Amino acid sequence: MYYNGNRAKDFMTVEGVKTLGVEKVPPLVARGVVLDMTAQFGVDIVPGGTAITVADIEATLARQGIAIEAGDVVLFNTGWLELIGKDNRQFLEVEPGIDIGAARWLAERDIVAFGGDTWASEVYPNPTGEEFPVNQFMLAQRGIYNFELIDTRALVRDGVFEFLFVLGQPLYVGSTQVNINPVAIC
Repeated sequence: MYYNGNRAKDFMTVEGVKTLGVEKVPPLVARGVVLDMTAQFGVDIVPGGTAITVADIEATLARQGIAIEAGDVVLFNTGWLELIGKDNRQFLEVEPGIDIGAARWLAERDIVAFGGDTWASEVYPNPTGEEFPVNQFMLAQRGIYNFELIDTRALVRDGVFEFLFVLGQPLYVGSTQVNINPVAIC
C-alpha cells in the first residue's frame, strides 16, 4: 500500500510507475531549517545507530533560537557525509537519524519535507526491528517528502540555520527517486 491508498499492482510497471513518480513532485520553495545534531551530541559525526528524539530536536531548536513552522523543510546535519571515501562500510551499514516519535512530532507541525545528510534520514538499524518505519510513516501515510544525502555542512559552518529552500522539478518520468540539487538562499 502506498500514499493515498494506491496499491503497487495498480501502478507499477516494467517501464516505471504510472502514478506517484517523481515527476509529480512540484518545485518547492519553502523556508528551510537545518538542525545541527553534531552540536547537540557534541561530536563531529553523530554515531551510526543514534536515534534523534523529540527532546534532541527541541534542545537544538532552543540552542539555535528557531522554531519549526508549518510548510518548513527540516534538514538534519549529523556529519555523516564526512565518512564518504573514508569509511564507506560504516557509511552504508548504519546511520543516525530521527526515530518514529520525532517523525510524528515533525508531521504534527505540518512540515512539507524532511531529510539530511544520511541515506535514509532515519535511524538505521531501527531499534524496533522494523524496516524504515519513519519513511513509511512520513511519505506513505503523511505525504511528507524525504530528502536524502543533502549536504548541509556549509550552512552549519556559517551558522545559517534558516534559509529559503528552492528545489526544481525533477525531469524524470516514472521514477520513484532521483538526484536533484536543492539551493539554499541565505
